[in-house]
Amino acid sequence: MIDIQNIMTISLSERCIFHSEADFQHHLAWQIHREFEDAELRLEYPLSKNNSNRWEYCDILLKSPCHVGIELKYKTTSMRRVVNKERFELKNQGAQDIGRYDFLKDISRLENWCEQGRIDSGCAIILTNDHLYWTPLQNLNTVDRNFRIHNKTISGALSWGEEASSGTTQNREQPIVLKNRYSLKWQDTPDPDFRYLLIHIKKKC
Repeated sequence: MIDIQNIMTISLSERCIFHSEADFQHHLAWQIHREFEDAELRLEYPLSKNNSNRWEYCDILLKSPCHVGIELKYKTTSMRRVVNKERFELKNQGAQDIGRYDFLKDISRLENWCEQGRIDSGCAIILTNDHLYWTPLQNLNTVDRNFRIHNKTISGALSWGEEASSGTTQNREQPIVLKNRYSLKWQDTPDPDFRYLLIHIKKKC
């Protein structure tokens, strides 16, 4: 069985900072290929259609020895850095409420793909240098209070607060329903500015 946790550890020991989510995706896929030379990998693989009959794509699909779906998020705040003569200028993406919703949506999507037999197990990963993702909730009245992903346990139906504006919830109106209970535990990386959260979903093989 593929050990995504170990692969993440090796991958981030080589590099923690990326220009974009696609850059992170390629780096992790290449590390999987290095660890499993015979593995059949696909990026942006269409696995299902949503209620609008639009394809839903899996960021990384490992097709052998068992089907493992991996969904990635790379969220940044402003940073300028030169690493091994390579210049990185990260943007302040902001909108952490939407970022949290989308990460939890990844978990829900992976649960559904497992339930439908499209994958055998899944992993949802978010890597970020934005401390607001792992910082515990201070204001209990935020519109995304149910979507907070600091170190805690999460499960069940999660929805926006009633005071959420239509601009915030646009295209994300539906509650997220998690079928299983997950323990969220952020992990350090070799770069003290970055942390990541890795969630395993319904591992079967």
